Amino acid sequence: MPRRKSQAASDAAPPDFAPSRSQTPTSAVDTVASTPGPDAVPSNPPSPPPYTPAPTKRKRGRPSRAVLEERNRLSTPRGEGGDLDDFGSEIGTPNHPTPSYSTRGKRRGRPPAPGKNRANRGGPSHYTQVPLDKDGNPQEVVNDEIVLDEDPLGQAKVDDNGYLKGGREYRCRTFTILGRGDRLYMLSTEPARCIGFRDSYLFFQKHKQLFKIITEPDEKYDLIARDLIPHSYKGRAIGVVTARSVFREFGARIIVGGRRVIDDFWETRAIEEGAVEGELADPADKLPGPGEEYNRNQYVAWHGASSVYHTGQPSVPTQGNQQQPKRKKVVVTDINWMAAHAQAAQSFNQNLAAFRYNNAPATGVYEAHTNQMHFPKATQPTMVRWEKKVDINVAPETVIVEEVLEPKPWIGCGLGASVGELGTGFGEWDDSFIDALETEEEKEAVRKQIASEREWAARW
Repeated sequence: MPRRKSQAASDAAPPDFAPSRSQTPTSAVDTVASTPGPDAVPSNPPSPPPYTPAPTKRKRGRPSRAVLEERNRLSTPRGEGGDLDDFGSEIGTPNHPTPSYSTRGKRRGRPPAPGKNRANRGGPSHYTQVPLDKDGNPQEVVNDEIVLDEDPLGQAKVDDNGYLKGGREYRCRTFTILGRGDRLYMLSTEPARCIGFRDSYLFFQKHKQLFKIITEPDEKYDLIARDLIPHSYKGRAIGVVTARSVFREFGARIIVGGRRVIDDFWETRAIEEGAVEGELADPADKLPGPGEEYNRNQYVAWHGASSVYHTGQPSVPTQGNQQQPKRKKVVVTDINWMAAHAQAAQSFNQNLAAFRYNNAPATGVYEAHTNQMHFPKATQPTMVRWEKKVDINVAPETVIVEEVLEPKPWIGCGLGASVGELGTGFGEWDDSFIDALETEEEKEAVRKQIASEREWAARW
């Protein structure tokens, strides 16, 4: 059977395969073309197509940490002189140059998580920041305080460590911190509440001359061991501020019974602002009595410091159509229970009377059975007296009717009122009831009331 031309051509010129470690180069005799017989088999058959593995289905979820680290290792570019023996030597032959491994493109999604022994990304969430001045430059901090021009009069009232002189006392708790010497500090939340701020954030935002310090873990644990902060604060960022800088900023407002100018750090500035010398800086502050200690726990959060600024009024003035703050509920005890019940009954009666008055139509209510208009009894007079007055300025044929309402001279009903008629007052009292009263003032008041009632009843 004759052979096709294409097959003969392929046998005559075999393909040039690159030599490798597993294939020995052929000799010159083997490469000479020859004419084989009809049943001959080609000496160099064509190579089979390369094996392509079937695509595997990607698993759901995030790949494991080992897979991510392996991808990072394979995608890392190697420098010059790198060891490529791990990737096989079939490619590294004299006929082919050494391949260059390029970095993969940027993958989608979040970057791989760091290993267990690696440091976490980012810095601490809370750290001590140096405040900036009005020009945006960092201010100089010395001894945990911002360096400012000192007032000689103010320096005579406090020393460098924050200890007050002249018998003055701070309104907030002061303490020392481990590793910071004898300098006095305050928890930033306590002077903030003492001045009137809800938290320390606005306290430092409004007063840029204060330097906020975030305590270190060992300092925080020392404060917990000394019962200055509760144990539940071990995971929080504790901010402190030097007592001297607080006194320098607020002066008499941070002193127990502080008086303007006398207890201010900046006396000249206070006088220029119009402060009256000797006037109390905080008249609302509750000063202790003789021999009593000032209550510094009122500004401590875990001692009920919320009562300092929870006054029942909103911090921002509300509009007229918005909801007004509710009144505090009266706590009923065994002492005030009777007065509380009386006030509640009085309030209920007032609300009930107002409801009836506002819902009663002015024209009355039509009653179908009597075919009449009915009106509430409380709105109708019980007695009528007609009086004719002559006015020379009015013509005789003119009739003018004026209605004048005159209430009774007593309120409610007396003890002598009968069941059928409420509101007769003390008119039915006899002398035996009056003589049974304890004091002469009570007897005289009852006799005067009886005379007033009888005089009013005689008019009708």
